[in-house]
Amino acid sequence: MRIVVLCLAVCSIALMADKPAKPLRTKDGPILPRREMLEVLGAAQKPLMADFYWIQAIQQVGRANTDTEYRDVFFYSDLATDLDPKFRFVYEWGAITTPFNLGREQWVNTELSSRLLTKGLVEFPDDRRFLFQLAYNKMTYDRDYKTAADLLMTLSKFPDTPRYLPQLATRLYAQAGHFESGLYMAEMLRDSAEDDESRAFYEHRIKELLRERLLTQIDDAVEAFRKDRGERPQSVPALVSAGYLKALPEDPLEGQFFIDRRGRARSTSGLYRLEMYDDAKKKELREDLEAGGIQVDAPEDGP
Repeated sequence: MRIVVLCLAVCSIALMADKPAKPLRTKDGPILPRREMLEVLGAAQKPLMADFYWIQAIQQVGRANTDTEYRDVFFYSDLATDLDPKFRFVYEWGAITTPFNLGREQWVNTELSSRLLTKGLVEFPDDRRFLFQLAYNKMTYDRDYKTAADLLMTLSKFPDTPRYLPQLATRLYAQAGHFESGLYMAEMLRDSAEDDESRAFYEHRIKELLRERLLTQIDDAVEAFRKDRGERPQSVPALVSAGYLKALPEDPLEGQFFIDRRGRARSTSGLYRLEMYDDAKKKELREDLEAGGIQVDAPEDGP
């Protein structure tokens, strides 16, 4: 009886392997058997079936050219990990492969990538690669900086992780507007630092977070002024005299606050605000400040 069952299983796999170059699909994805049916009919061969759909995922990448075709990689990977939840590599490989760049950094299929990683973390909750990749997805694709920061803080608690992770996390908390979380983390990291360099970094980061909170308050005042009066204020003192700020804010890093030509609040104590920058954004900012004849104390950006 076992030999008969084995022969039937091998024949079934052989028949399934003889697939057309482009598998049958609907507009929502490839036509795949339900996981429940596979678990009943092939209960004794689940690892073999998981391997089969893993191979199908690899083949799909080989024939994929469009965002829809790359999206199908998720469905094969998802089914393979349903059949074998401990198939660790499929989670990571599928999550990295599924996103597709339409051009100009417009990414699609990113939610499916994060779904695979989240599913993998259920089985492998301490997997550092899953945590980091999911943090990257949240930060880069979703602009969900609070979740990305939480994931990086979780990751930073593992031994031998890069020192920049908690530094980046505090920056992300600031960009998400969660200043209290960022300050709490920075103060905790400062107080637990084992060397003077780290202690000094987090002491400085605390002041950066306090400065960024003030800059955000100035931004809000600028926007309120613009909505009420149809134009942007020329200076921070103008916001005070018009009643949009109670008093002239003092920079914890001893700079002077000003409003740039795009209407954003900045300080002479640092070129960059506490947010994420790419090269294009850095170049744009430098051109804006140079056009306004503004000099700042900090030429470079850190974690």
